[in-house]
Amino acid sequence: MRRLAVMLTALALAACGTAPPSRGGAVQPRIAAVDAPVEFLLTSSAADFAAHRQSFPGRVRDVRIGYVTTRQGTRQYRLCGSFTAVGGNGAWAPFVTIQTDPYEQWLGGQAVPYCGDSTLTWVEGDFTTALQSRLDALR
Repeated sequence: MRRLAVMLTALALAACGTAPPSRGGAVQPRIAAVDAPVEFLLTSSAADFAAHRQSFPGRVRDVRIGYVTTRQGTRQYRLCGSFTAVGGNGAWAPFVTIQTDPYEQWLGGQAVPYCGDSTLTWVEGDFTTALQSRLDALR
């Protein structure tokens, strides 16, 4: 009887495993290694828009983050999205913030090639709310 109890306990512990539970079949969240570039790009993008007030966004949409692998084997992260300027005509314009040394930000047609690059690997998630809240804090 004692042996049966030990075996059942061992089976129960093995069945529990160490993997985090899946939430309704959702894709697993971003890995921690991506969090630093994400935070850097969100902060840099908002700061750059604030520094150049003539193009300060009233709203942003479709904000995504991806990366390309450089020839040196490192990842270069990019934050891509669209914005409509405060006091503008309401038209949406693309933008990209690129993690370089420390970063570059391009608006309008100049952003399109960076975000349409077929070698981009997109990080899971929509970062619109995160960027919008940082921009709102800078108003």
